[in-house]
Amino acid sequence: MARRKDHPPEVLKVLIRQAAQKIISTKGLNALTARNLAKAIGYTPGTIYNFYRDMDALVGEVNYNTLGELEQACRERIEKLPHDFSRVRALAYAYVDFSHAHTHAWETLFSGTRISTKSSRLPKPYQQRIFALFQLIEDVLRDCLGLLVAEAHRSARLLWATLHGITVLTLDGRLRMVGIEEPHQIIDNLLEKYFTSHITKEITS
Repeated sequence: MARRKDHPPEVLKVLIRQAAQKIISTKGLNALTARNLAKAIGYTPGTIYNFYRDMDALVGEVNYNTLGELEQACRERIEKLPHDFSRVRALAYAYVDFSHAHTHAWETLFSGTRISTKSSRLPKPYQQRIFALFQLIEDVLRDCLGLLVAEAHRSARLLWATLHGITVLTLDGRLRMVGIEEPHQIIDNLLEKYFTSHITKEITS
């Protein structure tokens, strides 16, 4: 592994962030320690703090990238679909499927946000990325279901909260305890009931 003198600072910072993301995605947030990270990049633990004030700041940057990947996954899932209810359903599926494909990274978004220990305010770029994800949901609801702006705003947050709950229960294995084998089943039922007044055709599986 190359030592510090072999990497310019801007490259080393990227290596630190990429290594942190790999540790989180493969082993989970608890495995992200200064010692493990230093070993992964071949530098001393102190090197990390030349670029990040603490591990919380590094986790925040990893989460920022995860949010971008989640948004991109949602966009890719719906981009070729017709502008009807199938797009809403695909968007919901994309969120839950992303959590299954990137479980540790998804969990870290919520159990390990740790953006700042001194302020409850998220950094502006982080806020913008969250806004972009909700804006995507709102746009789909308005475009495909004809919801007004205020209604789409409320519904987007309700939809997210519902999907988040389904995802947590799925990852915990608790949906199976009540006889639901896979999350798409309950997503279809909930979407159909909540948006029933906006659906113009029967939902097909």
